[in-house]
Amino acid sequence: MVKRKRVGFLFSYNENWIGGTYYLLNIINALNTLKDDKKPLVLLLTDDKNNINIVKDQTKYPYLEYIAFPIKLSIFQRAVNKVGYFFNFTVFEKDLKNPPIDFLYPSQHTNILGDSLKKIFWIPDFQEEFLPHFFSEKELVKRKNHKIDIAKNADIVVFSSEDAQSHFYKLYPNTNAKTFVIHFAVTHPDFSDLKINKVLKKYNLPNKYYFSPNQFWAHKDHLTVLKAVKLLKEQGIEIFIAFSGKHSDHRNKGYVDTLKDFIKGNNLEDNILFLGFIDRKEQLLILENSIAVVQPSLFEGWSTVVEDTKALNKHIILTDLPVHYEQIKKNCDFFERKNEKQLSNLLNKYFLKAPKEDSSDNYSLNIKKFGEEFMILVDNVTL
Repeated sequence: MVKRKRVGFLFSYNENWIGGTYYLLNIINALNTLKDDKKPLVLLLTDDKNNINIVKDQTKYPYLEYIAFPIKLSIFQRAVNKVGYFFNFTVFEKDLKNPPIDFLYPSQHTNILGDSLKKIFWIPDFQEEFLPHFFSEKELVKRKNHKIDIAKNADIVVFSSEDAQSHFYKLYPNTNAKTFVIHFAVTHPDFSDLKINKVLKKYNLPNKYYFSPNQFWAHKDHLTVLKAVKLLKEQGIEIFIAFSGKHSDHRNKGYVDTLKDFIKGNNLEDNILFLGFIDRKEQLLILENSIAVVQPSLFEGWSTVVEDTKALNKHIILTDLPVHYEQIKKNCDFFERKNEKQLSNLLNKYFLKAPKEDSSDNYSLNIKKFGEEFMILVDNVTL
């Protein structure tokens, strides 16, 4: 009988940061590419039992269990604790002090499962250090204190890019934490049952369009794309771009309204379409059918959008971030951040003649490597 490593994931389904949800789903999908005897038992620590159905449906992982977390105490247990409060003791604890797992990922601010497990954190990026104007003072302090705590107390810090790892060492040179860089890869659901004509009709999309599938956060810089479309329109060149993503940014509540005002004020209603938060399969089909993907982001840790385009062998037009150069080498054009003129030239170029795409890479190898590297991390921690 195979003795499997018991790997716990703190999991939640969060449309406001769907990238974080996809990240954990992609890990589990990558683990599913391993040989059966190398696959760990995956335990989902979550406050919603329905989340296990989401993971089962989207990964088909064969060794999956559920642990309620945080633990909810019964009315009786809470009542006993209230009595205990007056005598300065607690009878019933909410934390799991002896967890039935070998490896927890990712850790939170404190060691929520006692001292028996290594503290392993994942830091997506250091956006607050480079684009502080997109954050409130409160959010900046919260994020920086969290990173200071990690640098001081973490056993291991995982990054998705060498770029993010280099930022960590520059900002926290005295850390004793070990670091790992694991480039994540995406696993797509099968969307072959969908018909492109039906999806285009459903969303009122033309046959020829660009696609920018990003959350509506200010650092994604949708405005530069709109300005590029405006430049082309002033030259008599009409192109079409669709955006998907939830219409909210808790840090910049007026952001989406600013974009809508720009569209209305420059008569771009026939050139721009906001699709909102859409079904993942439909999003991928729309991406696959597009002329190219547009990624205008001002900061990334390792972009899911870029991985989606690589997996589907699509062309992408993206900003000149160092992490973008680290992440993609084929089927791409780079433009200077916030430079709508450069972007407009690329949009015009490919709207006239679609880019030729190099499909020589086997992306399934990226997924397999992702799973293998994650298990190397697990093995290093649990030996």
